[in-house]
Amino acid sequence: MSQQINHDAQALREYRKRKSTKEMRMQVTNFAIMIFVTFVAFALVAAELPKEFVIPVILGLAVLQVVLQFYYFMHMKAEKHGISKLFMITGVFFGLSFVVTFIYIVWLGDPLFVKTK
Repeated sequence: MSQQINHDAQALREYRKRKSTKEMRMQVTNFAIMIFVTFVAFALVAAELPKEFVIPVILGLAVLQVVLQFYYFMHMKAEKHGISKLFMITGVFFGLSFVVTFIYIVWLGDPLFVKTK
């Protein structure tokens, strides 16, 4: 009986070690990806490309980094973070709605309510 318990404990330790190693490898890989994305953003600015191209690309890279931060480093992929995910998705929805509305009002004017002659 004690041999079975020792074997189970050893198997559990091996499982946790493999899982921990896999998690650490994933975090290091994602950290490298984020560093690469940061270098790409700096390279775009240093290349003096048109700002109409650079600004949207940098904003897209920033969104990518935020998603990677939440998903991997804040462990949002864990099942126990369901309510946190719901709140973040709701916040992103309202934030994007605000930005789209702001852009519409400021840059596009009021074309839906223009009086025709």
